[in-house]
Amino acid sequence: MTDEELLVRFFEKDGYVKLSGIELVEVTQEKAVARAEIGAEHLNANGSVQGGMLYTIADFVFAVHANFVHPKSVTQGGQITYIRPAVTKYITATATETVRVGHNTVSEVLVRDDKEQIVCVCHFNGFVKDVDKEELKKKYEEERK
Repeated sequence: MTDEELLVRFFEKDGYVKLSGIELVEVTQEKAVARAEIGAEHLNANGSVQGGMLYTIADFVFAVHANFVHPKSVTQGGQITYIRPAVTKYITATATETVRVGHNTVSEVLVRDDKEQIVCVCHFNGFVKDVDKEELKKKYEEERK
């Protein structure tokens, strides 16, 4: 089983993402892409995509990419900036890592409508729990000296 297949299987357990109609399109070392068809259940009172749906797809695609690049990552925080109303048939979210330092990973997620217009920009900070055990052992041994 490839790393991608394992990741897809893991995230298939995410019931809220499934309920929201979000599908993973692509995941590579460089980016992750997710897409959702928009139905009446995704719209707010103004007829545009509910902000919670935009945040959900952004958070999901960030989590997928962070865990693909850095296994065992968890979201520490996220910020969303709405650019324009999303009146659209579908939305697409693309996550790319901006920087990784120590146990922190920071990514930008752009969510676009069916005209490729950016509807919101999100920034996520994740905590990377993975640790190279051999490196950690060496560090502790050096500290003891």
